[in-house]
Amino acid sequence: MPLTAENLYNTYRASLLKYLIGMLPGGRQDALEILHETYIRLLQHEDLERIQQNPRAYIFTIATNLVTDWLRRRHSRRQDFHDSFDELEFPCDEMTPTRALNWEQSLSQLKQALMGLPGLTRQIFLLSRFDELTYPEIARELNISTRTVERHMSSAFHALQQSLEDFL
Repeated sequence: MPLTAENLYNTYRASLLKYLIGMLPGGRQDALEILHETYIRLLQHEDLERIQQNPRAYIFTIATNLVTDWLRRRHSRRQDFHDSFDELEFPCDEMTPTRALNWEQSLSQLKQALMGLPGLTRQIFLLSRFDELTYPEIARELNISTRTVERHMSSAFHALQQSLEDFL
């Protein structure tokens, strides 16, 4: 079998995904993002024959470097956010009639969007975001798999984003 980016990706995908999930705080979603970026880097590599001695080490090194970059960017963004937030001036914290109306409209739109979700999806979303349960905790409580929780959360985010797109 010739050494191609696709063959490498298919050979090491499962073990690389497990490795990435363990390294990233965001779990599976972030790991899939890095996994796809690793594949893109493999596709960009011109001479895969040079890595034939130890292709596993090569692909895992690419992924590890991408994780390092990702974590560095994430930390930098968080720091920038905290720095800029600390510098903000809040001229008026009192509730004006306009602010109260905007707040009420925001809550109403969010409630309507949540009520538009299918029952189980809404329940999973609320347990995650309002009760602050982890995906495994939700899975145990509802007697479903963690992967099912992930699918419902993804569906909820997509539906809420579409529903609130005009409002935001």
